[in-house]
Amino acid sequence: MAYTILAQGPGYTVAQDDEAHSSIPYAAVDRENGDRNHGFVDLADRPELAADIPEAGRSAGLRTLLETVNGVGSPLMTLGCECGVFLREPESEQAPDRYIGSYVAIAFRVAGMNTAARIYELARAVLGRTAGSEAHHYTFEITITPLRALFGHAGCFEMHTNALGYGRDDAQAWAAFDAACLALSTAVEGVLALPRDDVIFQA
Repeated sequence: MAYTILAQGPGYTVAQDDEAHSSIPYAAVDRENGDRNHGFVDLADRPELAADIPEAGRSAGLRTLLETVNGVGSPLMTLGCECGVFLREPESEQAPDRYIGSYVAIAFRVAGMNTAARIYELARAVLGRTAGSEAHHYTFEITITPLRALFGHAGCFEMHTNALGYGRDDAQAWAAFDAACLALSTAVEGVLALPRDDVIFQA
């Protein structure tokens, strides 16, 4: 498996993976550790259904991001999401000792548009519009990831987007994660405001 870093800067990394992990759609499944993958839910043009996504119930920011990506007429859609609390080894006594780890998988609704090159341009466009924060500590990791199949289409990629919110307690970490998701949502709004004849949207 090759994992290649394509771009990196303060608070962000863009990489490409060459191993396909998922087929879309996918069924719900119970994991051995007791967690449950709730299965694929098609939110495209039905952003109000984000309220029914269990993961979105944990984070208002994540729900807003799902609603923005899947808005009526948007050329984008989400393919899945997850979020949860993880502990980390702090670098100092003042450094955060936990973070909210997450992913939101984003792709174009037109399967043929999901080339690695176009997903990379989408990642650049989103990150270029994503603001930082003085009040919260968050970072972003985006991986251009191949899919086994996207609604029966081969050769497609997704923008596997990880927003990470850090804190000294759960409340602080969740607040940072919410802020990160809201920053991503605002950035996606900026991308969606581009004219549809912009190169990023050309099939």
